Amino acid sequence: MQKQQLQTETPKPKAVTIDQWTIASILNWTQVHFEKTRPDSPRLDAELLLASVLDCPRLDLYLRADQPLNEQERGAYRELVQQRAEGCPVAYLTGEKEFWSLTLEVNKSTLIPRPDTETLVETAVEQIRKWQKTNPETTCKIAELGTGTAAIPLALCSELRNLDIITVDCSAEILAVASRNLQNHESLLSPRNNNVQLVESNLFSKINPDAKLDFIVSNPPYIPTDIIKTLQIDVSQYEPHAALDGGPDGLSFYRYLLETAPGLLTAEGEMLLEIGFDQEIVLTSLLDNFPEWKSSAFLPDLQGNTRVWKLGKQAS
Repeated sequence: MQKQQLQTETPKPKAVTIDQWTIASILNWTQVHFEKTRPDSPRLDAELLLASVLDCPRLDLYLRADQPLNEQERGAYRELVQQRAEGCPVAYLTGEKEFWSLTLEVNKSTLIPRPDTETLVETAVEQIRKWQKTNPETTCKIAELGTGTAAIPLALCSELRNLDIITVDCSAEILAVASRNLQNHESLLSPRNNNVQLVESNLFSKINPDAKLDFIVSNPPYIPTDIIKTLQIDVSQYEPHAALDGGPDGLSFYRYLLETAPGLLTAEGEMLLEIGFDQEIVLTSLLDNFPEWKSSAFLPDLQGNTRVWKLGKQAS
């Protein structure tokens, strides 16, 4: 009797049902999706969005990897993933951004704090500490132009004590965000003898001309107007152009600061500015028009790009 041959078929994979969308599986799916649409940091983006929906730390996503999402959570997450795929920055979708290990509120009226600006903070902390060594038990007076989320003042307050910072912005809406960030980080202020005053002002017009500041610190807008539209969608279509636009050549705010700051600073005062990675040559040339500045140095960021401009009223 001829043996009957058994035919075996490879079982078809079961379609993933909606009930099988666990934290782990939805993160994996989103990572693959973002690799096609937003390839810069697909896994991190997926984690930040899901942690926001579930209102939990990112680490918890792995501790709860097998937990399924309910219908409401899936719907909320799906909406965020779609917006991110279209280009909306993660920080605007979650409403927060970490800077200098501080969690800051952001919204579409504010520029999103960037790691590049941490080089400016590092330089400011170093210079202020030097000043404090020669001026012990003295309050250091600082002004900032364009506070945004108040990222720079709060970072300085997290590292230093005895600071009196006046920081200006042109928008009440922006200053409302900065104010909430100051409230959320109150432990960095009065307990450390630090004070941050928010002022709505067109540039430094509302700062007392006799302020006699020890430092001016700023990350001013420095992108040439016509270049903004060529930037990646995350920036060009979502971030506020007023916080990016440095005028036709990107130097408008530097001209203003180079002209105005000497009258606000003490004789030993310094100004610390973030700059574009390709602006060192044009800024060096621009400085020839402002003889009040006796010292000038450009400092690199961690990638080796020129990022900070340090200026002094005294020769170094």
